[in-house]
Amino acid sequence: MKVVIIGASHGGLQAAVTIKKLNPQTEVVLIEKRGELSFVSSGIVLKLNQLVNDLDNVRYLTSEELEEQGVDVLLNATVTTIDPDKKTIAYLDTSKKSHEINYEKLILATGSNQFSTNLTLPSKDKVTVFKSYSSSKEVLGKLEHAKSISIVGGGYIGVELCDALRGQGKEIHLIESADSVLFRYLDKDLSSLIEQKIRDSGVKLHLNESVIGFSDTDKELFVTKTTNEEIRNDYVIVAVNARPDTTLVKDFLDLNANGTIRVNEQMQTSDPDIFALGDVISYPVHNSYRKSFIPLVNNVVRSATVAAMNVIGYPMKYNKTQKTTAANIFDCYVASTGLTEIEAKFEGIEVESIFLTVPCQLPYLELQEDVHIKMVFEKGSHKLIGAQLMSEKDITQSINTLSLAINQGITLEELVTMDFYFNPSINQPMGIISRAAYEFLIEKYKIE
Repeated sequence: MKVVIIGASHGGLQAAVTIKKLNPQTEVVLIEKRGELSFVSSGIVLKLNQLVNDLDNVRYLTSEELEEQGVDVLLNATVTTIDPDKKTIAYLDTSKKSHEINYEKLILATGSNQFSTNLTLPSKDKVTVFKSYSSSKEVLGKLEHAKSISIVGGGYIGVELCDALRGQGKEIHLIESADSVLFRYLDKDLSSLIEQKIRDSGVKLHLNESVIGFSDTDKELFVTKTTNEEIRNDYVIVAVNARPDTTLVKDFLDLNANGTIRVNEQMQTSDPDIFALGDVISYPVHNSYRKSFIPLVNNVVRSATVAAMNVIGYPMKYNKTQKTTAANIFDCYVASTGLTEIEAKFEGIEVESIFLTVPCQLPYLELQEDVHIKMVFEKGSHKLIGAQLMSEKDITQSINTLSLAINQGITLEELVTMDFYFNPSINQPMGIISRAAYEFLIEKYKIE
């Protein structure tokens, strides 16, 4: 069988490697429009934080390593058309010469693009987006010389960039149209703590402000216009509005209302010989009545594994997602899973929640580290549907436990009595998860 995969980022690579592991005899062709593959899009943050020496090192697989596994890699190949009836793909090489390749099964891993629907970016030298290796390398050079920088978008990308740039003597502005940062993942209880840390670091935080345009971009310092003010900058990064890249297939595959490709649980599109994965599809979310566009790498890799299994002929279904995330920002670890309290109410779910700060260690230890924890439960059933954590201690693995609890429909009472470990030099007899559930249980049932 011949399988062609379009797109060589996380999803395309995972699908290609998985297929070759399952059936080495399968012919796999990987087509990528860029000149390199497997670049991690947040590599610029790793470089700014000096976690890597060279931006080019932020890869987990080279084309040579992929070809050693038997995958045919076509770089600098821009797909122009797909003919689903003839099962052919036309692409251009670097010299603009056209080629045609056939397939038996096709996997779409074209990913997402970052752009703002209401902004015209007037000058690449002054205002930019970044995701690829080449654009990240260019942005890195610009940031080094820039003195006044605005970052548009208060999601993980924007906040991580602010964190990486602080303390360098630059004037940093973070502009977010919502009333809080990381609003897709955190309720106000935790986001307000992050916002205070952002302000304390010297970053100028602009909430409830939207960028409406730019002016004087031909000058050294130009103006970023928001709904509230004008900010003088010499560089702007737009880190908002990722959108699925479905240009090649929008005329012959069924799409969802949000522009993603419609797939079943096996990642199969409306054409049974075409599969789609990663950022071009929407995902079923636990405790939500809708599928959502959630451009997270953990979803990409899982969907790629499911697609590869089904392409080879081993039935496998995609599990629902909790949109589990974690980050190390402003000297804190932040993690979330499931629905926020606001999202739950939007879904029509009656909820109860608790937000508290609990100590990790017993009081006799000199080192004391606190964890801020928010837990959201469905009223009536007491099922956990969302959780958020923040601490200077690395508590990120606890979010995986909470994600599993949501996936399994674990209740408040079960969390209190769950079998978690205890060690007198590490934690409390009742760990942070059980302790938070316990405090909520006491609050619910104590007799006044």
